This record gives sequence, structure tokens and C-alpha cells, in this order.
Amino acid sequence: MENQNILSEEDVKIVVNILSKLKPGFLPFPIFHEIARLTAVPILEVVPLRKTENGIEILLLQRDQDDPVWPGQLHTPGTVIRATDCDTNFKEAFNRIFDNELTDVQASEPVFVNNTIHHSGRSTEISQIYWTEVTGESKVGKFYDVDNLPTELIQTQLDFIPAAIEHFKQTLIKVK
Repeated sequence: MENQNILSEEDVKIVVNILSKLKPGFLPFPIFHEIARLTAVPILEVVPLRKTENGIEILLLQRDQDDPVWPGQLHTPGTVIRATDCDTNFKEAFNRIFDNELTDVQASEPVFVNNTIHHSGRSTEISQIYWTEVTGESKVGKFYDVDNLPTELIQTQLDFIPAAIEHFKQTLIKVK
């Protein structure tokens, strides 16, 4: 109720009229940012992991220096679930992650870990967390020891990365 009476009826009509012109799907960033600030945003996160002779490593990507929320910070690949993502297995969202962020990375099918809700610094996010096992080297990002994560990591990703690592470890134990 705290937003009641902030906007006049005419202001509400103007906002509704403008928003009604947008098609579902990708939104211009300033509009997305304001909507995300006001809502809980559905997210798909993929934590790329690999087992080496030295332990487990995580593949992290670096955001652009001009990123408006996390400039230059490291992160796991992920995407916002869009209104146009209509399939039941997140195929379109996974395709965006593997085509745009994990380009040419050889990896297993994503494995579901859990759902989480947290505040990312941009918005409240309701996230589906998955891990994927990377095989071979990567032309994108850099691998880091999971027991020594870099300080440049988006800190709110620590809300879900440890659960993905633990799930991956448990899967490795079951396979042996």
C-alpha cells in the first residue's frame, strides 16, 4: 500500500499506455532495470565446474567494464527468464547461456541443484540453479579453485555457488 497515491490516476494511465506498447521478451535496459527494481525477477543460473587433479574449479566470466550494475566483476553465466520463454524445460534460456556466454565450451547437460530467492544488487531474484561439468579448456572466462574464489566475484552469487559445488561433489561421489 505504500505506493498508493504516489501516482495520480492520469500518471498511471500514462505508464500503462507506454508499457502496453512493449512486446514480451527482451526489454531496453533502463525499462528492465526499473521493472526489476519493483518485482522479483526469474533467473536461470548455470555454475560451470570441472574436476582436475588438484580439485574442483569453477569457470567465471567477466562482465564488461561499462556494465551498469557489476562493472568488471566476475560471475557465473545466467539469464533472465523472458515472457517469450514458453517451453517447460528452459531450452530457450539455456540456449542463450550456451550460445552467448559459454560459446564453444564443451559441457554436460545442466544438472538441477535448487531454487533460491535472493537480492542480487539489481533486484530480488528467484533463481533456478544448475551446474554443468566442463570438459576440456575454455576460450571464455577463467577457471578458479572453488576453495579460493576471487574477491572480484559478484558477492551475491555466493548465495548459490556453494550449493552447486556441493551438489557437484555429491554427484562425483555417487558416480565412483
